[in-house]
Amino acid sequence: MALVESLPPRPLSAKELLDLNRSEVFELASPIEEEGDASAVILATGSWVKGVVFDDDGDGWTVVETVSLAERERIDGLRACEDAILAFRGESPDAADGDTVSGDADASVE
Repeated sequence: MALVESLPPRPLSAKELLDLNRSEVFELASPIEEEGDASAVILATGSWVKGVVFDDDGDGWTVVETVSLAERERIDGLRACEDAILAFRGESPDAADGDTVSGDADASVE
């Protein structure tokens, strides 16, 4: 099952994000939004970081960026995914208030 197909057909609740963080599948599931349901999330494993966005007007969840951690640091992958999410939404990465994602550990998916 593909990553986006495993997500519900709507933004994620705080409980669902907490469940993703507690799962053995992801090391990190961090929303871009600070309040309400999450329609933009950064997911990370030991081998990659992905930025996913829920688009009400489109096909639901879309992967907007995938960064392999084979040759990049996790923080660089997190930043690249956050920038890609903001660009997808038509927002400027410079307008972001900085550290919206954090975390570090090891696991693997796919």
